[in-house]
Amino acid sequence: MKKNIFNLSAVALIAMASVFTGCNKDDIAAPVVSLNGAASQTIFLQGTYTELNATATDENDGAITPTISGTVNVNLTGTYTITYTATDAAGNVGTATRTVIVENEVGAMTGTYNCSIAGSPPYTYTQTITASTTLNKRIGFGKFGDYSGNTGIYADIVGTTITLPSQTAIQVGTPAADRTFAGSGSVVSSTTFNITYTEVTGGSTINTVETFVKQ
Repeated sequence: MKKNIFNLSAVALIAMASVFTGCNKDDIAAPVVSLNGAASQTIFLQGTYTELNATATDENDGAITPTISGTVNVNLTGTYTITYTATDAAGNVGTATRTVIVENEVGAMTGTYNCSIAGSPPYTYTQTITASTTLNKRIGFGKFGDYSGNTGIYADIVGTTITLPSQTAIQVGTPAADRTFAGSGSVVSSTTFNITYTEVTGGSTINTVETFVKQ
């Protein structure tokens, strides 16, 4: 009799295990992860990234708090991905992603420009202008003043005002010489700006008015 009771108990345990195992196998649906806010977000360099988070719901487990992976460097332009992951009790995994774009506020000014230095007739040349990847509202010149090797000159833009801080290019142009530039200007339109600046080489100073028109 005791042996029969033991056998019945064993059968019951096996049956219960089968039920639980069957339930686990039947749960194949991953949690649904929903973003709070837009799936794509754009911020400017040195701006603030605010984490909007996400929610997750599972048909068996109900609400689940997703984990967050990925970072946003607001001091470097680029495209960053934030991933939200939720795992239910059966091990099913659901994810959602958000794209965060960090860009320079004056990024639209990048491109090739036709440059004209005032004179009679004006002196013209072309150069490429880039936007800084680390400092907002800063642009860089690929060949400022049309001097060979003069690739390190930059300007800062606030509103419609352009400031060319005093900066010295070492041994540029022909003949090679140290040249110091400083000045200011204004943004005329989305494709045109001008800078009035001084160029000091040795003991001489040249006053220059230059206009930049995007191709």
